[in-house]
Amino acid sequence: MKISISRDFSPYPAGRTIKDGPNNGTRFRTEFLVPALQKSVTSGEKVIVDFDEVRSFGTSFLEEAFGGLVRVEGFDKKELMSRLEIEALKPVYQTYKRLAFKYISDAKPDKKAS
Repeated sequence: MKISISRDFSPYPAGRTIKDGPNNGTRFRTEFLVPALQKSVTSGEKVIVDFDEVRSFGTSFLEEAFGGLVRVEGFDKKELMSRLEIEALKPVYQTYKRLAFKYISDAKPDKKAS
């Protein structure tokens, strides 16, 4: 299962929450990542998130979308890393790919999520 951020969500993802605009990290996480990851549990299929063709990334978007999978949604880091792939074919997107995985790795579950 593949999610293209630029085609399926927005070429300009930005911010954490709705107050930051409609293309925020919370919305991407809850409307795209969580359903896809839940489906991958039953299907066994990996979730591939395509970063290419996004015009810009904010670190707050990346932390909220990807770190929030652990912090807010309560996903297990190890399982998440085995189910999630980030495709970044163009070199400019490699930094964002590393950041997304760093935010997952550094995240600690909120007490409400655990």
